Amino acid sequence: MLTEHPINAREKILQAAFTVLAREGGAALESAIDCLSKRLTEDDPRSPKQRRADALTEIVYHAMEAGSLPRHNRVRPQISVSTTIEGLKGELGAAASELYNGMPVSSKTVQRLACDGTLHRVLKADSVVIDVGRATPTVSAPQWRALKARYKRCCFPGCDRPINWTHPHHIEFRCHGGPSTMHNLLPLCFYHHRLVHEGGWQVVRTDEGIRFIAPDRPVLTKRRWGERRWAA
Repeated sequence: MLTEHPINAREKILQAAFTVLAREGGAALESAIDCLSKRLTEDDPRSPKQRRADALTEIVYHAMEAGSLPRHNRVRPQISVSTTIEGLKGELGAAASELYNGMPVSSKTVQRLACDGTLHRVLKADSVVIDVGRATPTVSAPQWRALKARYKRCCFPGCDRPINWTHPHHIEFRCHGGPSTMHNLLPLCFYHHRLVHEGGWQVVRTDEGIRFIAPDRPVLTKRRWGERRWAA
């Protein structure tokens, strides 16, 4: 079960939104949430409240990524996270990563956001910023177009979320040195992307294709001479 974002807090946001929205706006929001809150797979473990909270998050993400929202100071709406190399790798003792509003986030969440985010190098000395590097997208626009041409939906088995509602995922995590190549990328919807990063699932390539492994299942390992085997 995912617990990265408190479900009760997100449900309270939903309830608050419905209390202040005009009837028409409330009906429109409810219709959009209902459309996206159906079970994604037959064994989807989320409660109806959890699915509705995730649906609202998906709607917001999709609106930001569509590029149609107004810009502020010529900048598109986005999520900004401040972290260190050690924090991105999830190393023990690393400084906590924070959202732009000061809220802490786990290294697993930062790793997920880094899959298709834009990275800025920031150098500091005595807590003062002395250099900010050029923004570097993790996945280029041509790569994303190629992924859309290759895949039609989320790659998690049984999920039918359309490709435009997915995010590029690095099979070998970016923070572990995984390259941003087509062989190492595949699209996952918001929920299944979280399931891999925050939920402990693993994605591996085998001779038969892509395999998704639950946290309580054996893990595919590869010996030096190339022979694959399942290890508990």
